[in-house]
Amino acid sequence: MQVKAWEAFRRHDNRNEPVRSTFATEAAASARKVPIHHDSVFSGKKRLSPQERMTEITRAASDVISEKGFQGMSMQDVADRVGITEAALYHYVRTKSDLLSLVLRTYYDSPAADDFIYGTCQGIDIDGHTFYYFPRYCINIIVYNLRRPQFVKLFSILNGEALAEDHPAHTFFRDRHLKHWNNIRSFDWVLPQGYDMQRFQHLWILCMSAMDGLQYRWLMDDQSDLLEEWLAFSRTLFPDDVWGHLLDPTCYEEQDGCLRRFGLLDRQDGDTQDR
Repeated sequence: MQVKAWEAFRRHDNRNEPVRSTFATEAAASARKVPIHHDSVFSGKKRLSPQERMTEITRAASDVISEKGFQGMSMQDVADRVGITEAALYHYVRTKSDLLSLVLRTYYDSPAADDFIYGTCQGIDIDGHTFYYFPRYCINIIVYNLRRPQFVKLFSILNGEALAEDHPAHTFFRDRHLKHWNNIRSFDWVLPQGYDMQRFQHLWILCMSAMDGLQYRWLMDDQSDLLEEWLAFSRTLFPDDVWGHLLDPTCYEEQDGCLRRFGLLDRQDGDTQDR
């Protein structure tokens, strides 16, 4: 089945850049591995409100981490990027760990990301029931991440570094997986017959792991086309003869009727709190 909404993503001239035809975005670097130069972005010693200065510091820290990793970053690096002294930086953050926490709280799992990723994967059936389409949810993550390559790189670097138990982000990344699953399992996804909560969890883990792997390749290889590769994966993960009209909310037709029979939350077999 050709999903028109997915084909619209594919038709974009450069799929490794933000998909501007799909959602509004600010200007971004044209190449995902070339750092953005901030000479004209940061205000330096210009007087700013505390909140404005914190915003600059957080953005600068995220950029430095994406270039050097957290372990390679120094407070002086961040101060230099903003255009202030290191002493001035300490008026806003006390330690490197505090700065890392600020970056994680600001840029990960943001409301803007949730609005896009979840907002366009939901649909309503003829009886007014709202459901979520998992294959479209996965596509949305890929499309949204094409918008923010620096943050994908930042996430990937920190995730690798945080394997060390003494890393300040170790707990954040260790707990993030369970936090996300507990959120995902609360939505009423429409799934083919045979999927209970346990089988859906296995599918979710497989998809997220495959996505991480493809994103690593995309960050490393200039020839890698993240969207095209995910669309190819989708044909295997979500075969048409199994998923059919459950691939995307735009596939729903009135003759499909009520989708309650496909709703995950009505399937209690295999449901557990934590796996």
